[in-house]
Amino acid sequence: MELVIAFLAGFVIAAIGIVAPGMLNMTIARLSVEESKKQALLFALGSVVIVFFQSFVGTYFAKFLDTNPHVTEMLKKFGTVIFILLTFFFIYNGIKAKKKENINVEVKDKRNRFLFGVTLSSLNMFAVPYYAVMGLMLASKDLFHFSILEIISFSLAASIGTFAIFYIYAVFFKKIEHKVTLLSKNINFFIAIVTGIVAITSLIKILS
Repeated sequence: MELVIAFLAGFVIAAIGIVAPGMLNMTIARLSVEESKKQALLFALGSVVIVFFQSFVGTYFAKFLDTNPHVTEMLKKFGTVIFILLTFFFIYNGIKAKKKENINVEVKDKRNRFLFGVTLSSLNMFAVPYYAVMGLMLASKDLFHFSILEIISFSLAASIGTFAIFYIYAVFFKKIEHKVTLLSKNINFFIAIVTGIVAITSLIKILS
């Protein structure tokens, strides 16, 4: 059951983290439209290989942090502050997105798309701390225990969840292209609700 929870958590956390139109998924969308679905999915595969290692490193690092009660408590408080700030950040982005007409990503690189995906995904410096904080937050709710099998299950699910979102962008972008602007304008508010709920529940737990 613990492995199932770790898997589901990894899938949902990764999907939420990547669903908003950004550099990676919009690059996949453009590759699908301008080149082919195959090239877009090759890029996606390269990206999710890196996501696996990023999520593994993040949660494995969180394992060591979780063994120190004092550091863990401090990080939980820090994580709560981060979620509060993220809530306001996504609200701000949502308001800002209302003023934008569309999102354009130019794809000029003509190298192997798999390696291109590996390279571009590696530049996401936010991923490792993101998964570390998520791991600690799950552990604080006794939903994650940092066993190696749970970490692998979580990381594998994070890769699958990320690829699922990428696949949607690659396969259905032509059909949903006119809706991407609407999505980009409102997805930030959805994420803000999620981070806000996590922040409030964590704050209540700290103060109780």
